[in-house]
Amino acid sequence: MAQDFPTTSRPGEVKLEATTEEKPPVVRRGLPQVFRLRLVYSSHDILNPPVLFTPSRGATPMGRDVRSGIPLPRDGRASRLHATLHADALGRLRVVDEQSRNGTYVNGQRVDEALLEDGDVLSIGDSYLVVRAEPEHQADAPVPSLLGDAPSMRALRAAIHRVGPTAVTVLLLAESGCGKEVVARAVHDASRRRGPFIAVNCSAIPEGLAESQLFGHLANAFSGAVARPGLFRAADGGTLFLDEVGDLPQAVQPKLLRVLQDRMVLPVGATVPVACDVRIVAATNRDLTADIAAHRFRGDLFARLSEFPLGIAALRERREDILLLLEHALGAPRPRISPALAEALLLHPWPFNVRELFALAAQLRIRGGEAEVLDLELVADRLEPPSSAAPAASRPTTAPDRRLPSDRVASSEEEARREAEEREPPPDRAQLEELLRAHRGVVADIARAMRRSRKQIYRWIAHHNLDVQRFRS
Repeated sequence: MAQDFPTTSRPGEVKLEATTEEKPPVVRRGLPQVFRLRLVYSSHDILNPPVLFTPSRGATPMGRDVRSGIPLPRDGRASRLHATLHADALGRLRVVDEQSRNGTYVNGQRVDEALLEDGDVLSIGDSYLVVRAEPEHQADAPVPSLLGDAPSMRALRAAIHRVGPTAVTVLLLAESGCGKEVVARAVHDASRRRGPFIAVNCSAIPEGLAESQLFGHLANAFSGAVARPGLFRAADGGTLFLDEVGDLPQAVQPKLLRVLQDRMVLPVGATVPVACDVRIVAATNRDLTADIAAHRFRGDLFARLSEFPLGIAALRERREDILLLLEHALGAPRPRISPALAEALLLHPWPFNVRELFALAAQLRIRGGEAEVLDLELVADRLEPPSSAAPAASRPTTAPDRRLPSDRVASSEEEARREAEEREPPPDRAQLEELLRAHRGVVADIARAMRRSRKQIYRWIAHHNLDVQRFRS
């Protein structure tokens, strides 16, 4: 359903005028950055592309019935004047709740006033905006396979457009599940090389067969051997993608270095090397600098592989892309999603990145059946409540972050609270029905009012076998 948002000369962008007198510009060092907000969801609609707002200095009103600023005309849960944004001389944003009916939330926490940081999720009624500090002028390039509006994705597409036609070796640095092979294939497509794209997982190659599989072998090179060209020669004229290159056996590393230097391979059992025209794209989720220090990986090989390093942002660092990717993964026909599900998706830490999102989309499609609106209760067991999933400030990715959310240990206080919730007896059916009526079936509002997690509320609903949709009319 289309939203009634102002149109601008730049697609998706609304330039907000300052409401205070102009002051001399502040001199900043380095690349100029601005704070922008992307409206990614409003009133059951995923906005594709997101609506982009660039606040100027002064006060910017937000609400269902504001003449300028950030209008949310179709959001029935937003107050007429819900909140205001205040930008200081450095462009930093502060949100102030204007005694709204349903409250203003930052990363799932209700606030009266809060300073907004890069990567924060701002909730106004049933509308969600992602705050981003980004370069004032962000380059982009057409790479159809890489979806997303986040600044990190724009920078990645622009970098692929630049490096693709060259012959340099590219090293992709990313956490597991970020789509390294998709990026590697995009580099191959941008290279316009006519040969094939061949992917190999280095961690899956048995150590004793690594040399033979990569470089090939002659007939009778070992007992019963039949001549094989190897992966390098199979990719001749194209691109060889070495995934998880950090797991390559140490005995093979110097031989790979020689191939990268000479562009020739020496098959097992041969005495004369064979020329091979292959573009190498490697990838790892390991900290190779630590492996070099521990003598598990050769420094000279790392230098050769990382002629052009490319970082791929983790999904939690590009929250403005989560709902767009979900919509893509759900396929057609595309059902709408409830505000509670939108919020949970935006605040989930996504330890397994895009791969986890695609798996969750498949579960939603199966469990949701023919439903017109997909709700949180379908996947509540897979998504953490907002109170424990608030995103940390995002940062540009130049190397994989080893501190994955899945490795974090919950505090003893949080564990005790969850255990107490699980032991707590549910309210009786009449009380729960009254709560559902009072909050129009919005589970997130019930959870906030009762200071319980949404998982707990859903457990109560399941205990009494109640249909939430019946209260949402």
